[in-house]
Amino acid sequence: MIVLVFIVVFAVVYYINFRRSRKRLYELAGRIPGPFDYPLIGSTWLTIGKDPLQLVAHLMELMHHLPSPMRAWLGPFLLVVIDRPDMVQDILNSPDCVQKPFMYDFFRLSKGLFGAPANVWRKHRKLLNTSFSPAVLKSFVPTLNAKADQFSRELEEKVSSECFDVHTLLARYTLITISSTSLGADLSVEKREVLEEYSSNAIQMFTASFERIYKAWLHPEVVYRMTSAFKEEQARLKLFKQMSRKIIHMRQAILGAEPDKAKDDQQDSDPEDKQEFPKAKVFIERLEEISCDPANNIDEDGFQQHIDTLMFGGNDTSAQALSNTLLTLGMYPDWQEKVYQEIMDIAPSGPISYEDLSKLTYMEMFLKETLRLLPITGMIARVPTKEVQAKHITVPPGAIVLIPFLKIHRDKTIWGPEAEIFNPENFLPERCAQRHPYAFIPFSQGPRNCIGMKYGWISMKILLCHVVRQYRIATDIKLNDIKLSLSLVMKLNTKHLIRLERRCL
Repeated sequence: MIVLVFIVVFAVVYYINFRRSRKRLYELAGRIPGPFDYPLIGSTWLTIGKDPLQLVAHLMELMHHLPSPMRAWLGPFLLVVIDRPDMVQDILNSPDCVQKPFMYDFFRLSKGLFGAPANVWRKHRKLLNTSFSPAVLKSFVPTLNAKADQFSRELEEKVSSECFDVHTLLARYTLITISSTSLGADLSVEKREVLEEYSSNAIQMFTASFERIYKAWLHPEVVYRMTSAFKEEQARLKLFKQMSRKIIHMRQAILGAEPDKAKDDQQDSDPEDKQEFPKAKVFIERLEEISCDPANNIDEDGFQQHIDTLMFGGNDTSAQALSNTLLTLGMYPDWQEKVYQEIMDIAPSGPISYEDLSKLTYMEMFLKETLRLLPITGMIARVPTKEVQAKHITVPPGAIVLIPFLKIHRDKTIWGPEAEIFNPENFLPERCAQRHPYAFIPFSQGPRNCIGMKYGWISMKILLCHVVRQYRIATDIKLNDIKLSLSLVMKLNTKHLIRLERRCL
C-alpha cells in the first residue's frame, strides 16, 4: 500500500512539473485552433485501424474542412499543421526551423543529409553543395543522354498492345544514372534482378518505417525492438546497405588505380589553366575529400549513410516522378502530342543539350502538373529550436510543424474550383505570377530543400525527351481511378501500366 501511494504521489508530482516546464508551449498552443484534443492520446485515435491508403483519404477529407493553421496532439507532442503558402514560407525560410522531428530517425539515415540533426546537416550541406553546381550538372548531360538513349532502345521489346509496369524499369534506370553521375560508379554492370531487388527492398523498408510514425505505440525504440517489424527492418536494412558498400568498394578500386594517372596529368597540365578552371567535383568525390578532415565528423557509417541517402533520394523519387509522368502522358494524348512536337522542334534527334533543356516549356508545365496532383512527398515536418513567427501565430520550440503538400497542391482557394482537374496550363507564366511562390514546392524550399532538385529536373527532362521522341504512350488508367497512399514517397493504388507504340520518324 505504501509503495502504491508513493508511485501515485511520484506520478502526480512528475506530471505537475512536466506541465509547468511546458507552460509556454501550452500557452502558445492554446492560441491555435484544434478540434481533436483528448487527454493523453491527443489526436492519435484518428489513425487507429487505418492503412496508409485509408489514412490519406481520411486526412484529406478532414483538412479541407478544418481551420488553417491547426493544432493537434500526438500524445504529448504538439503538431501544428500549416498549409497557407505565406506561412509555409515563414517556416521553411527560418534559420530556427531546419531541425527535423525525432520520427525521421525511424528511417535509419540520421547521419546523411535527409535526417541529420540541424548542426550536422548545416555543416555537411554547405560542404556538399558544390557537387550539384551548374558546372557539375552540365558535365552530367552526356552521361544522362547516353543512359536515356540506351533505356529508350531497351523499350523496343515492350512495344505491343499489352500493358506493362514501367516503374520497375525506371527504378533500375534511375539507380544506374544516379550512381553513374553523382556516385562515380556505373552499376549497369550489375545484373538486372540485383538492381530491381535493391529498389523494391528499399521501397518496402521505407514504407514500413513511415507507417511506424503514425503508430505512436511503436515510437519507443525499446518497444519497437521487441516486434517482428524490427526484425524485418534489420533484414531489409542489411540488404539495402549492400549496394552502397558495393559502390564504396568500386570507388576504392578506382582510386587505387588513379595515383599514377593523376601524377602524369599533373605533370602535363598547365598550372595557370588548372587554377583558372578547377575541376568541379561530383558528390562522391566531394564526400571523399571532406571525410578526410576529422573536423567534419564523418565516420565510416556516416560516409555510407550519405551515399545511402543520395542513392534512395535519386532513385525512388525520380523513378516515381517519371513513372507518374509517363502514366499521365498516356492519360492525356493531346498534351502528349504538344510535348512531342516541342521536343521535335528543339531536339529532333541525337543528344539533348544542356541549353535545350530550358526551352522545353510544355514538358516542364506537364511535369509540374503531374507533381502537383501526384506529389512525390505528401508532407514534410520541421521542429523549431526557438519561437518562430508564421504570420499571426507563434510556433513554440519543440512543436512539430507539418506542411502537407498534398493538401496545398489541391487547395481550391489557391488553384481555383477545378483544383482536382489535370491542367498543365496552371503553370503558364501569367498564372504562376498570380500565385504565391510557395503554393507549389514539390522538392521543398528554403535552406533545407532537396540538394539534388536541379539534378532531378535535368535527368527527368532528358529521359522524357528520348522516350517521347521514340514512342507514343497509352494507358487505360484514369486519374480519377488513382488513390494515393501516404509514405516517404507517395504510392499509387495501381501499378504504372502503360502501352507503347513506335512513332514513325
